[in-house]
Amino acid sequence: MVAGYGSGAVKVWRLGSRKVGYVPFKSLPLHNAGAGCVCLVDGKTVVSGGNDGFIHISDLEGGHSNGSSEITSDEDTDIDDTSTFKLLHGHKINWLSGFRDSSCVVLYVCDESNVVTKYSVR
Repeated sequence: MVAGYGSGAVKVWRLGSRKVGYVPFKSLPLHNAGAGCVCLVDGKTVVSGGNDGFIHISDLEGGHSNGSSEITSDEDTDIDDTSTFKLLHGHKINWLSGFRDSSCVVLYVCDESNVVTKYSVR
């Protein structure tokens, strides 16, 4: 399970345990403003969108986004050769959804405008 927080953190839990009071498996300090939406794309990739206008794609097996790659928002953008990075979408992100197909992660992002942007991440 994943959740975004007003602090900008994204927390990940493993829910296979029967213990009361779950402790996060990972806490990722990703955003400079609230992490308004998150989704688990597959069993190891978390995508988060923040009030800071960034989208973070985090590989749970390899750590978290460190900001080493940034691109500006373009519809149908392809991003090659990176597994953990952040995208500068440019507007507060209100909603996002994603899935993995055979060659990439596909993201649909909605912000304060009436446009839905699609990103294909390789």
